[in-house]
Amino acid sequence: MLILKELKPRDPSGSARSGKVGGNRKSRTWTICPVCLVVFVLDRLERRFCSYPCKVRAQTTGRRTMRRTTSKARNAQSLLRYHVQAGNITRPDACEECGATGRRIEGAHFDYDEPLRVRWLCIPCHRRWDKREPKGATYKVDEQQLAEGVPA
Repeated sequence: MLILKELKPRDPSGSARSGKVGGNRKSRTWTICPVCLVVFVLDRLERRFCSYPCKVRAQTTGRRTMRRTTSKARNAQSLLRYHVQAGNITRPDACEECGATGRRIEGAHFDYDEPLRVRWLCIPCHRRWDKREPKGATYKVDEQQLAEGVPA
């Protein structure tokens, strides 16, 4: 059985593009950076910013300060993680400070020069302890370092 569709007559007052079907199927080869408004050539379709500093500037707007972890702290955390995964150190089920169970328990370092000497605390107790006794594990990063992409 043949079914015929009823075609609507074209609206003479409408624009020429209103009834257009199809069009340009080719992707754009350029775009405009939303940060500095520079027109740049797209080498990948998912690219949005003209450069890495523009991307960093767009992602850090509204932040008060950026902080990075010192290499000594990262090394101590990494060594503790290795020994826990290897089974040399067992992670307890309860927090040493409040005794809570069923929460994630973290190793809180006394000093990063002794990476395997830790207290096992839940996340809220660990944050409180770090605020009471800061160890200088993080440092502030200024926007110039972020824009230049200086590694930690």
